[in-house]
Amino acid sequence: MSVEQKVRSHFHADARRFDAIYEDDKSALTRWVDTVWRGVVRRRFDLTLELLGPLTGKTLLDVGCGSGRYCIAYAQRGATRVVGVDFAEAMVELANEHARHAGVSDVCDFRAGIFPEAVPEGIFDASSAMGFFDYVSDPVPIVTRMRELTRSKMIMSFPKSREWRVPVRRLRFWISGCPLFLYSEAKVREILSDAGVTNYDWLELDRDYLVTARF
Repeated sequence: MSVEQKVRSHFHADARRFDAIYEDDKSALTRWVDTVWRGVVRRRFDLTLELLGPLTGKTLLDVGCGSGRYCIAYAQRGATRVVGVDFAEAMVELANEHARHAGVSDVCDFRAGIFPEAVPEGIFDASSAMGFFDYVSDPVPIVTRMRELTRSKMIMSFPKSREWRVPVRRLRFWISGCPLFLYSEAKVREILSDAGVTNYDWLELDRDYLVTARF
């Protein structure tokens, strides 16, 4: 089974639990676990919206869109077209459900598949890949294609290979059978260079490196 198939299987089964990170209505224990172990998910969401804004009139691409939370937020902030692509069909089903409830189905186009094959057309004003490269064996072709499809700004996260939660995270994903890829700072900068990304801002956000590239 390929890396993509293993990741698809994992998130197809885990879609609703993962999506619940974005919900406020949860038990005190779940809220504590999400804050301590997955708090970066909410923080990078807020920071991405800040760094990419203003979004009025823009077109956006979200690679590894999951349940569509970023895409829907882009649409709610005035984007005219948003394309999201994800490995897991269950995630895309959730994304379409959330978009209908938010009233932005006419703006959001969600696709189940592998990037870049699932998104042959462009160009987009901005693009994002948040919490995605954790599950990608070779990021360079993906970052390269994102750069080619992006007119102005691109934001990506890469999980750190050295961080206090890493051993537990590695064990949890090993047990689940889902591939997990973590990165040193030097490795991320090498990926960016190989993908032709030279002008970027660098931020360390909890367990992630956050890269904002400008063109």
